[in-house]
Amino acid sequence: MSGRGAERILQVVEWMAEQSQPVAFAEVVHALELPKSSTLDLLRILVDAGYVSRLENGRYQLLRLPGEPTIEGRGWGTLLRHAEDALRNAVEQTGESGFIAVLGKDYGVRYIRKILPQREIRYDRDVTVARRPHQVSSGIILLGRLTRDELRTYCAVERAAGRYEGTDDALSETVSTAERRGFQLTRIGVVEGAGGMASPIFDRDGRVIAALNIAGPAQRLADAVDRIEPVLRETAELISRSLGWGGNPVEDVARRAT
Repeated sequence: MSGRGAERILQVVEWMAEQSQPVAFAEVVHALELPKSSTLDLLRILVDAGYVSRLENGRYQLLRLPGEPTIEGRGWGTLLRHAEDALRNAVEQTGESGFIAVLGKDYGVRYIRKILPQREIRYDRDVTVARRPHQVSSGIILLGRLTRDELRTYCAVERAAGRYEGTDDALSETVSTAERRGFQLTRIGVVEGAGGMASPIFDRDGRVIAALNIAGPAQRLADAVDRIEPVLRETAELISRSLGWGGNPVEDVARRAT
């Protein structure tokens, strides 16, 4: 690719990163004043590389920026399409940052979407860094997808790597409590001064496939837990039902425990 082509790709990515909604091909051409033929080629390159998704309605949505983690080869496009509007509404209602998190192949927590609130002081997580599940609220929720044996194996691996000092039973109880409550609250996160809350997103079979996370400055979040919790839970349920889930969290937890 020529230097000019690389420059145009960066122009497209930077412009799409500023847009709050998926964009049409014509909008890209008009906004950046690019030739139609080369713009189409640039968008195809970005889609093939996993940076952009072409939606069913023909519009284009930015999935990640250069340097952010890939989505582990999985098809998260459907999840992101169903979650986008609901996540944006949750951010507007709570005034805090919103994220969609998934569990990677290495059991790292990957954040595949983030939306920031329109306020001066806000939490902007570095999504290029994968967190360990037991460290963050989203991770505790995502560990709910593991069987008891898988959770014990996870504990053993994390202890051997020097990343977890607790017991199997302690983590299992934390995960079970979050499942029963329908959310997990971390008052002080990995990043000093930040806290977060997360609720599960289920697929049509009642399996936890992702976590909806609301995060912000620790004290501000702590003061607003009672206000944020219902928004968090209702938004996660809305996304789950949009994906075809028709159960309820209590029944799904009981079924996984048997």
